[in-house]
Amino acid sequence: MCMRTAHPLGLASDRTCYHPVEFASRTPHGMQQYVPIMELQFDGDYAQANGIDLPIIVINLPHRIDRWQILSQRMSAIGLTKLIRAPAIEGARLPTKQIDALLRSPSDFTNEAPRSHLTLTPPAIGCFLSHLAIWRRMLGTDLPRVLILEDDAAPAAKFSAARLRNVLAEESDEIGLVFLGCMIMGGLADKRHRSNLARIYYFNGTFAYLITPATCQVLLQNLLPLHAHIDHQISKVLFEQRHVFPAYHAAPHLFEPDWSLRSDCYVPLSDDCAADRELVQIIDARRRVLLEEGRSLLSVPATS
Repeated sequence: MCMRTAHPLGLASDRTCYHPVEFASRTPHGMQQYVPIMELQFDGDYAQANGIDLPIIVINLPHRIDRWQILSQRMSAIGLTKLIRAPAIEGARLPTKQIDALLRSPSDFTNEAPRSHLTLTPPAIGCFLSHLAIWRRMLGTDLPRVLILEDDAAPAAKFSAARLRNVLAEESDEIGLVFLGCMIMGGLADKRHRSNLARIYYFNGTFAYLITPATCQVLLQNLLPLHAHIDHQISKVLFEQRHVFPAYHAAPHLFEPDWSLRSDCYVPLSDDCAADRELVQIIDARRRVLLEEGRSLLSVPATS
C-alpha cells in the first residue's frame, strides 16, 4: 500500500511500486498504465544554495548509494544542494508480461547481447521507464520545469551558476526541453548564434536535461510503445516532428557524464561494426534531409 502526501510530487516513501499488469488499450494513453508509479520524497523546497530556484530530480538505483553520494557531493560543490532522489526502475525485475505490453514489437527487445544500438535490453527498459515515470509525476503539478539528472552526471569544466541562470532565462512556452549535456550525433544540431541554446535533432545521453510538464505530456504521447533506447527514440521524435516540436542543447554544455563510473545500463553489442553501420546510415539519411531544408548544421566530427 502506498501512502501519498498532498504535494503534487511528494509521496511518503522512496519505493517504486510495481503493479499487476493486464493487457488493455495499445494507444499511448492506455499504455501509460504499464509505466510503474514512482514515489518521490519532496518537501516542496527547491531553493538551491547558489540562489537558483530549480527542482532537481536524480535517477539512482536504490542499491547504488555509492553513486548517490558521489553525485550529491559534486552537486553540493556547485551550490545545487536540494536534490530529489528518484528510485530508478530495474528492468530485470519487471514481469515479462509488463515489458511485452510496452513494446512495439518483440523484436525490439532482447535478453541477450543486442545486435543494434537501438535494441532494448532489460537495463535500457528500466532507464527508459524511470524517465517516463518521472514525467508522469510531473503532469498536473504547478512546477514550471525540473532538471532531471542521471547519477553519472558531473558538472562540466565551463559550468557556472550564472550560465545556468542564463539558460533558465531563455526558456519559454516554445522551449520545453533543453539538454544541459549530451553527445550530439553526426553534427545533427544547429550552429549556435548569440544564444546559449541551439536546436538539436539527434543526441546520445539523457543524463542532464530541463523539461516542462507540457513537454512531458508530448513525449509520453509520442514515445509509447517503446522500440529503441530513450535517446534514440526521442531523437526520432525531434526529427520527424521538427516543424512543431523543437528541443535545444546548451552550448557549451553544463554537465557531462562521468565515464569512470561505468553505466548501469550498458550491455555489450554482439557485433559493434554492424551496429555502427546501421546507426551511421540513420544519421546520414537524416542529415541529408536537414541540409536540403537549408538548416545550418554543425560539422560532422572527424573520425580516426
